[in-house]
Amino acid sequence: MAPPSTPTERVVFEQTFEGLFITGLRARMTPALVSALKADGLDVTQKLRPAYPIEVWTKCCLTAASHLHAHEPVEVGMRLLGESVVEGFANGFLGRALFGVVRVLGPNRALARARQNFRSGNNYSDATVTKLENGVHELWMNERGPTRYVCQGIVLAALREMGTPEPKVEVARFDDEAVWFHVTWKSS
Repeated sequence: MAPPSTPTERVVFEQTFEGLFITGLRARMTPALVSALKADGLDVTQKLRPAYPIEVWTKCCLTAASHLHAHEPVEVGMRLLGESVVEGFANGFLGRALFGVVRVLGPNRALARARQNFRSGNNYSDATVTKLENGVHELWMNERGPTRYVCQGIVLAALREMGTPEPKVEVARFDDEAVWFHVTWKSS
């Protein structure tokens, strides 16, 4: 089987924007944030487009992080946005059903599906998981720039939502093209 081709334009799908900006941040969306997002290319008061360029996603995430987590470093604010994506999704009907199934899979098998899960939100994600020992994994993703921390928060919150004991997701290293996360949890 041939590897997937790299898309010419990286785009983030509507459901990803909806998960964060419509559902996840609903209770914290202020008029100032709505206005700033609109200036970045996202009008949350209108029907969302099917996809947006990655640059719009990145700008909107940075804007939301600066509005909602102004006293935190950018990396922390972006990670917290990633956690908001999962929390918003998990509280919906579909999310409750999905996490019910994922809990049965357990963290090892759920983490192994990282590529498929992230790829459902955009046209470019790639990920590989390497199990280093029980409860210790390396997760490589081709996520560039500050949105790597959004991915960190998504993985961390998903593990929490599954009931994984003491999950941690740390950025081990990154370069211009990818990020490597060190993912751990307390194994039984």
